[in-house]
Amino acid sequence: MSAARRTALVATLLTAFVVPPGIASGDSFTPVRLTVEVPPVARLDVPLTVTVRVSADAGVLDIATAPLRIRVKLAAECGGTFTTTDGVTLLDARLDPQPNTGRAFAATARGAGTPTSYGVKTVCTFLEEEGDNRMFANDTATQVNVSRACTRAAARYESARRGRRKAETKAAFRAALRACKSTRQL
Repeated sequence: MSAARRTALVATLLTAFVVPPGIASGDSFTPVRLTVEVPPVARLDVPLTVTVRVSADAGVLDIATAPLRIRVKLAAECGGTFTTTDGVTLLDARLDPQPNTGRAFAATARGAGTPTSYGVKTVCTFLEEEGDNRMFANDTATQVNVSRACTRAAARYESARRGRRKAETKAAFRAALRACKSTRQL
């Protein structure tokens, strides 16, 4: 056996005995994952819905000493925690179900909040423990454009619909759809 093969074999055997099996399993780079779903364009003064899916590898959330909460704010800039982030609260709910010791975990939470200013905002998502607000995961990658064009076009559509003007309603709907990029905001 060559020296290189001997070295590789020794390294493999040492790794097998030194690294506990629980640590080596799962996705070690992202043991807790947050998936945030929100429309890319929102209207001013109209509720914006958010859905957050939380998943975690087995045993990762075992160190929690209090119930976990999923907290989401719509802000110009995210702070280090939910409490230090200025913005509109979209979701602040206790996870249901709570994680079980030694098991993989998955839960979904939904909420809504009303944007109060125009512009591109960040959806600041935090998985925190109740009481001391210890953070287990966060996500600041999702953005929403609270759009003046979408707000105006959707208002014109609603006005035409209330007035029951069929031709105007169709044109206003198409314009609102282009401005808002989704029917979720109409």
